Amino acid sequence: MSYALQPIWNIAHICHRHGIENVIISPGSRSAPLTLAFVRHKNLNCKVVADERSAAFIALGIAQQTNKPVVLICTSGSAAYNYAPAIAEAYFQQIPLLVLTADRPPEWIDQFDGQTIRQTNIYGKHVKESYTLPVDLSHEDAVWHIERTISEAINLCQTYPAAPVHINAPFREPFYPPIEVTNEEDDINSLYENQIKYDNDVKIIEQIHSRPKIRTQHWEQLLEVWNRTEKKLIVGGQMRYDERLIYALNGLEVTVVADVISNLHIVKNSIQHQDVFLMNRESLEELRPELLITFGKSVISKNLKKFLREYPAIEHWHIQPAGIAADTFQSLTKVIPLNPSYFFRKVLEKQTRFAESYRQSFFVDNWRGTDAEIKKLNAHFFEEQPFSEFEAVKRLMEHLPQRSNFHLANSMSVRYANYLNLDKDANKEIEIFSNRGTSGIDGSTSTAIGHALADDETLNILLTGDVAFFYDRNAFWNNYLPKNLIVILLNNHGGGIFKMLPDAAKQPESDEFFVIKQPLDAQSLSKEFELEYTFCEDKNGFQNALENLELDVEKRSRISIVEVKTSIETNTKVFQDYKKAVKFLEVD
Repeated sequence: MSYALQPIWNIAHICHRHGIENVIISPGSRSAPLTLAFVRHKNLNCKVVADERSAAFIALGIAQQTNKPVVLICTSGSAAYNYAPAIAEAYFQQIPLLVLTADRPPEWIDQFDGQTIRQTNIYGKHVKESYTLPVDLSHEDAVWHIERTISEAINLCQTYPAAPVHINAPFREPFYPPIEVTNEEDDINSLYENQIKYDNDVKIIEQIHSRPKIRTQHWEQLLEVWNRTEKKLIVGGQMRYDERLIYALNGLEVTVVADVISNLHIVKNSIQHQDVFLMNRESLEELRPELLITFGKSVISKNLKKFLREYPAIEHWHIQPAGIAADTFQSLTKVIPLNPSYFFRKVLEKQTRFAESYRQSFFVDNWRGTDAEIKKLNAHFFEEQPFSEFEAVKRLMEHLPQRSNFHLANSMSVRYANYLNLDKDANKEIEIFSNRGTSGIDGSTSTAIGHALADDETLNILLTGDVAFFYDRNAFWNNYLPKNLIVILLNNHGGGIFKMLPDAAKQPESDEFFVIKQPLDAQSLSKEFELEYTFCEDKNGFQNALENLELDVEKRSRISIVEVKTSIETNTKVFQDYKKAVKFLEVD
């Protein structure tokens, strides 16, 4: 068979040999060689999503759920740019993606040819590396170049910290291989085998991963500081639910500050309402740690970041397996190149001193006592308040089922959830996800759909606002809508967060240029995409909607949307009253 792009077909084989399973493709002619190579591979799960922005976020969700790289394929031109928001999000969340963009050959760049832009290094520093494949594939060294590059890219995107890697593939015509087949199934199934090498003829470069360790003398120094320091504070950033880490932290008598996205909500010593009580507290000195230990990625709480920057610890250790550590709190003194669960399990083995005295320390009592006061406030605050989206979030979080995934869109959704947090006493194994790498509103629904597609046995619940929801409405524009997804839509018909921000709300242009009031609801969308739809606008209606949701994945048949209508004015008033109630507590 004569086909100039024959070596491209081996790329799919290399991906399979490296353990990649999922591929998200957006249609296009220039990318046809890649598309055909992947869809004709029997061991790869390929899905087509027309909207590249949604496709990339779906891939992000699948990769996050499976902890494996996902391949993205698109055609040339602006299609590649539409991947950019999800690629940036994946970069800062440390999620592996292998991004394959088709391109025009170099002689046609800047020559007014269709679907042609400058794609070399198009994602800048938001990918670990950007490769360009050779155009002329006739020489055997070009084949070696392609095979070596694909293996290198796959290995690189998984090496800590994981991140997207970009491969730009310029193609000359013909894009489609010549085939002569009948409609018989055997002939169709033999297409791939007839057009690629056999497995053992494809070059594969495997990378062996090792575990980081530190010397004994360094352990002794760390443990000496740990054992003599009374005021220790652990802060977890965004990360996956980790049973071994939770076990170790539960064994340590140390206060753990847990944003909702840290997935540390069932740690028995966790502080869950720091974003609330640091909001108005006047006396903060007694909360200042001597030793601050951090791990994970971003932290939601602006109030926590402000506190730790204004009241820095004497020593600040950050724990991560490798790479350059972010100095988020401007107090970093030591980077410890270890896995956090390993570090705390090792400390648990050695830490025997001061455990009893630490339980009784004034420092600990301040953190835990204050946190307990906010928990009491949250339990009763809404009883005398009109129904608001804040209360809807509280009721939803109390209703979440065991062993489910809880997705939080950005803006007020994730902030409400962080103010309330999950009840650690309920001991529910719920994993929380949110696009807090770049913290944009784009792609929240698509990401949740990716998770649901990756694990069809787990229920996924997405909490989102109306602006984020309608911004990503194309998330439903594909043929793979999962039944194991419930969307709770808080619709206040505008960007309500700008009414919560005092400086923004005072501006005369606020309603038109910040809030952007909109009249949309989800009923028409639900009908268009054949989704289950429920509307409510008061306490009883929302409670009934929650109780009527089918939480058993086996019994579900399609995506459910529960739309909760509230007013921006009521939401703003309730939130202002909440902040006043916190201040009135005088929790110091």
